[in-house]
Amino acid sequence: MLVALAATLALLLLHACVYAFLCDDAFISFRYARNLAAGHGLVFNPGFERVEGYTNFLWVLVLAAVARLTGIAPDLAATPLLLAATVGLWALVATRAWRSRRPDDVAWPALVPPLLLAATRSVAVWSSSGLETRLFELLVVGATLRLLTEIEAAEAKRRATPIAAALFALASLTRPDGLLVAASALGVAAVVLARRRALAPAWLAAQAAGFLPLVLGHLLWRHAYYGAWLPNTYFAKVGGEAWWSMGGDYLASAALEYSAWLWVPLLVLGVHRHARLGSLRVPLLFAAVVAPHAIYVASVGGDHFEYRPLDLYFPFAFLLIGDGVFELARARRGRWLAPAAVAALLAGLVAIPWRSHVEAPDRYMTGFPGLATGDPARSAFLDPARNPLYRWPGLRTLAELHRTLLRRTTFHFVGIRQEEHRHFLETVAPEGRRLGALRAEGVLPEDAFFAISCVGAIPYFSDLRTLDRFGLTDAAVARGPTAGHRFLAHDKHATPEYAREAGADFWAFDEVHSLWALSDELLPRYLALARAGAADFWVADVGGGEILFGSLLQGPDEAARRFPRLHFVNLRDPAAYDDLMQRISAVRSEPARGSQTSAVDPQGR
Repeated sequence: MLVALAATLALLLLHACVYAFLCDDAFISFRYARNLAAGHGLVFNPGFERVEGYTNFLWVLVLAAVARLTGIAPDLAATPLLLAATVGLWALVATRAWRSRRPDDVAWPALVPPLLLAATRSVAVWSSSGLETRLFELLVVGATLRLLTEIEAAEAKRRATPIAAALFALASLTRPDGLLVAASALGVAAVVLARRRALAPAWLAAQAAGFLPLVLGHLLWRHAYYGAWLPNTYFAKVGGEAWWSMGGDYLASAALEYSAWLWVPLLVLGVHRHARLGSLRVPLLFAAVVAPHAIYVASVGGDHFEYRPLDLYFPFAFLLIGDGVFELARARRGRWLAPAAVAALLAGLVAIPWRSHVEAPDRYMTGFPGLATGDPARSAFLDPARNPLYRWPGLRTLAELHRTLLRRTTFHFVGIRQEEHRHFLETVAPEGRRLGALRAEGVLPEDAFFAISCVGAIPYFSDLRTLDRFGLTDAAVARGPTAGHRFLAHDKHATPEYAREAGADFWAFDEVHSLWALSDELLPRYLALARAGAADFWVADVGGGEILFGSLLQGPDEAARRFPRLHFVNLRDPAAYDDLMQRISAVRSEPARGSQTSAVDPQGR
């Protein structure tokens, strides 16, 4: 059993390596952490406005502490830390599953929860990314399991150190939705104890003492430091607007992708086992964590990332499924039925997720598959006819429904797949490093101020002062009106007029890319569009076959003063435009760095 348990951990880590990546959004947190470690405070642009453009306070503090104490940059420290948290999550699940075994049970069902954890794509995906997801899950799962221990101790009139409340508080500092989870779990725990006539004022006081000081302290600090009770990302992403239809599609897509319909019998058996053993508090507490959180996720329209908030639910579901397998194995026919049920569940967990990885495009495509209308990769992606398991009539219907939901959600930038985030970073990280080199060489001034919408890797590697055109790190934009068509976390937009008043120097024509290779296949089209538009756009050669391409917000004279080593030419100048097009034609035969398809403008404007 120990060898088999170790094998599930090895499988989980190998699976995590398959999907190892960093997403661009993580670099926002990395920049805050680096600035804090360097003594600039928790700010995005050192020396300027204070805006809480992150929603993972504790994760930023951890990264900053590592950078300060070891000198390891946040982008290098994040993945090892998340893998360590993944091992911790596995340990919690494996330990709980092993302790769920009764003396008259066979042993092997204790392997089921850690095995399912290791086989699940979502668990593997969020073992890296650079985001706080796995730390949040580790704290919530640890807090919930510890709370069960404390409930049992209170029922037996034994003393137990109140650790769960403090863990829930740390989870709330890691992600704001931890407040909802904590309130629900602690509330249900109090009800369970009250029904057993074991709820004591001392227990309530201990929970409050463990939870409130950290949470209220952080809330008061936030208001004092940033001047707001809520993080700026709330206004940029949600702003009080519900999106139930999209959130429902997001949840349904996840349920179909991981064949949650196969889970139901074993979940029911798990609840039955706890009812038989008098431990219904276990599924009740699990439901107290999962159900309100799922309602919250549905209300806000899901998440920009592929099932990221839903990843919290897998450990609880798998533990309850493991209890169901224990119960099934006790039955007369359980000797063969229980393994068959586990095998079917494993097949359902792996079939669609693995095909989605195999069939994912090998290049960056915006909002795939929802926005890739007309592209052959879209029509072939997750076609049930290509999957041996989902060719059968009933399963084919489920697979087609999943594919429809996936197209609908990704069309609105909801549930964007891991592969797309990985490819997107590959298009922006080199640009950030190149801009940083130009800044270090003096081609760009130290205090250059760029207005772009990609505020992850490009600002992080370039260290340029940046105005976020989507408002994640800009309070005024975040509180502005939304665009007509909803794109999750991408429907607040700064205007050139606002950026000009804020003092920005450069407004990129493309919302992501300021720097373009002359060999880029999209560049001629973008130049033609810019030249035909109402506003003036300018280009400047920075060497190496690359140009800066955008609007000079403070005018050409001020740009000449601010960028003395660059010569900007107006695209409306026929001679300059013709010269540029000739240079582009001349380099067409040279190796290109690839197309920089806009990440935020599906119409290709």
